[in-house]
Amino acid sequence: MQGGPSYFTNRISTARNIPIYKIMYLFPLIIVAVICNCIHSSNCGTISSELLSKLRNGQKVDAILELPSVFGKVMSNPALKFLTGADKANMMETLMKQSTSASQAPFMAAINRLGISDSATPFWISNDISLTNINLGAIQSLGALPGVFNLREQFVAKLDPVVRGNRVSRATFNETIQKYPHWGVDKIQAPAAWSRTKGENVLVAIIDSGVYMEHEALRDGYTGKWLDATSDASTTPIDPNGHGTHALGTILGRTNNIGVAPRAKWIACRAMTQHGGGLESWIKTCGQWVYQQRPGVVSNSWSIANGGTSTSFDDVIKSWRAIGIIPVFASGNSGDNCGSARYPGNHPDVISVGSTRRDDGISSFSGRGPSPKGLIKPQIAAPGEFIVSADNTDPKGYKNLSGTSMACPHGAGVVALLLLANPSWKYDDVLQALIRTAERPPITKECVSSNTTSYPNNAYGNGRINAKRAVGL
Repeated sequence: MQGGPSYFTNRISTARNIPIYKIMYLFPLIIVAVICNCIHSSNCGTISSELLSKLRNGQKVDAILELPSVFGKVMSNPALKFLTGADKANMMETLMKQSTSASQAPFMAAINRLGISDSATPFWISNDISLTNINLGAIQSLGALPGVFNLREQFVAKLDPVVRGNRVSRATFNETIQKYPHWGVDKIQAPAAWSRTKGENVLVAIIDSGVYMEHEALRDGYTGKWLDATSDASTTPIDPNGHGTHALGTILGRTNNIGVAPRAKWIACRAMTQHGGGLESWIKTCGQWVYQQRPGVVSNSWSIANGGTSTSFDDVIKSWRAIGIIPVFASGNSGDNCGSARYPGNHPDVISVGSTRRDDGISSFSGRGPSPKGLIKPQIAAPGEFIVSADNTDPKGYKNLSGTSMACPHGAGVVALLLLANPSWKYDDVLQALIRTAERPPITKECVSSNTTSYPNNAYGNGRINAKRAVGL
C-alpha cells in the first residue's frame, strides 16, 4: 500500500454510523480510537495527513483512493495461459475490469450516495478511484468505510524543466543548425541504420503536452488516434506548450532529418497543460488508452517531482509490459547527485534514458541512479542538449531544447527502428540490443558521491545508444 511522509491509520468502522458533523467535532478522539483499534486489525484504511491538513484549511483537493493491486491476481488467471497478442490484451482488460470493479464497488456506492459521482473516475489499469475537487466531508465519509485503502492527494506529473532556445522558421533552419548543430540523430548514427529500417509503420505512442498536428514533420505520420485527458478535452491534437511536439519530432519527424524513425506512425495522449503539469488521473487515463491502442513503444518525457519512491504508476507500467508495449522514460533533470533519477524513470520495468552532450559527456542535469531498489539507472544515454526539432507555433518552424526530455525520444526512436528490423522482439530483446551495442565514452565520475568509472554505471547506464549497431549494421 502506498504511503507518504506521514500517514495516520484510520480505522473507520468505529465511526461508520456517526454523523459527519460529529466526526469533525470528535476528530481528535477518533484518531486515538482508530489507531488503537487498527493495531489489532489488518482491515484498515489510511488518510494522508497532508490531505487532511489542506482540507481542514477549507481547500478542495484532487484526491486518489488507492486500493490493493489486482495485477498479480489477474496475471495468475488460467484464462491467460495460452493467449497472445490481441487476445491476451483483451482478456487481461476484461479480467482487470472485473477485479477492480468488485474491489471498488463499496466505495463507488458510497460515492453515489454522497452525490459526487460526477467527480469520481474509477480506473481498471490500476485499482484506484480519482476524486476531483473534493471536500473534507466527502473524504471523511469515504474514510469511514471498512477495508484496506489509502486516501491521498493526487500526484502532479511534470514535464522535466528544459533549457529553451530560439524558434526559427524553415527558411532559417540551416542558419540555426550552424549555431545549434543538428547533431543528435547523426550522433547515434540513425541515418546509417535507415538502409535497413526507418521504423516503417511501427506504432509509437507519446504521453506529453500534446502534438501540433499541422507541423510538416508530423502530419503525415498521424494515425488519427488522439486523446486529450486534461480538462481541455480537445477532440483534435493540440499542444499549447510545445514540449510534446518537439519530443515527437525527435522520435519520427519526417523533415530535415530531425526524426530517428522517420517512417513510424504516431498516436498521442495529452496529459499535460500549457504550463507543463498534469494530474495523476490524467496520466492514468492516458495509460489505459495507450494500453487499448497497443503501440510498440510509448515515450514518456515526464516525471513526478519528489516521487522517487512512489508506486502510483507501477500497475500501468506492468500492464503495458505484459502485452508487449515497451515503455521508455526520461531519467529526469534532477542533476548529478546519486539517486536523483526520478520516478517512473527509475522503475525497474522501463527503459530509462539519460542525457549526453555533443562531445559525449554526460549532461550535468541528467538524473543519476541507483534506483530506490539499487538498480542501475538510467540503462542508456542519448543526446539531450540543444536538440533541434519541431515547433508548436509554425507548421514549418523548428526550435532547440535541452533536457532528458530530449534524450528519451532518441531512445524511443531507436526502439521503433528495432521493432521494424526484428518484428518478434520483446522488451528484453530490445533492451539487450541497446546495451550490447552502446558506445562507452570515458567517465570520470558517475555521481557526486561515487567515483565509479566502469560500465555499467549510474550516469550513462550501459552507454550512449548507437542505432546503426543496434539494428545489426
